[in-house]
Amino acid sequence: MVERFCAHARRFADGLSQMEGVRVVNDVVFTQVCVSFGSDEVTREVATRLLSDGTAWMTPSTWHGQAVLRISVSNWRTTNEDIDSTLDVVRRVLGDVISSAR
Repeated sequence: MVERFCAHARRFADGLSQMEGVRVVNDVVFTQVCVSFGSDEVTREVATRLLSDGTAWMTPSTWHGQAVLRISVSNWRTTNEDIDSTLDVVRRVLGDVISSAR
């Protein structure tokens, strides 16, 4: 089960790092992924909108003084499809935040 959690965290990190302007800021060696969406303001807004969306529970946090979205993979029922659909929501929300900032 723990190996699957770790694999899902890596899947999140891989998917996030393929998005433009997104940077995974930690070494994903267990079940945690910390990600920045550029500026602290954009990162906080993405985190706020993702919490409101309710697709997955990911929380805003701080990593070495920088705002991040913290993803903790810990549910035994999480599937690859759940990860992929959540990545789709992150992509959409990020696009919405960037569009509204223009």
